[in-house]
Amino acid sequence: IFWVIGLLVVVGILLVWGRMIIKSDYSSKSNRELALTCEPGGMAENYHIHPQLQIFINGTESPLPKNIGVTTTCLHPIHTHEDIPNIHVEAPEKRDFILGDFFAVWKQPFSKDEILNYKADSTHTITMTINGQPVDTFENTLLKDKDQIVITYQQI
Repeated sequence: IFWVIGLLVVVGILLVWGRMIIKSDYSSKSNRELALTCEPGGMAENYHIHPQLQIFINGTESPLPKNIGVTTTCLHPIHTHEDIPNIHVEAPEKRDFILGDFFAVWKQPFSKDEILNYKADSTHTITMTINGQPVDTFENTLLKDKDQIVITYQQI
């Protein structure tokens, strides 16, 4: 019986040690590096928020695709599911993720000058609101729970 107890103690120590290594690995990553990390089954969800994002191109909504950041083998901490326009942020620790992190996971361009390959120029503008208020933070916008983010590309 003593060998069973000893074995359980060793397994417990290994599990705790393994979690410490994983946690320190996440802690050493930048927000962007963590956002681009794809873990089988996802990560621990110590931080879980749901901002919303809508994109309008020339007056027509361009809905977010389902399952951005979701593959058959892994899940990014920033991703979408079926409940569009929600963005799911499910990270192992609280981080100040920005909208640019989401677009990096999506592999789509976004800045004050470009959205989804539509470029601002002398006849087109890109504007953005959060909860109905104009902002100029664009890709540097902090992702916050329940914020309603709207990006609009339109003719001037």
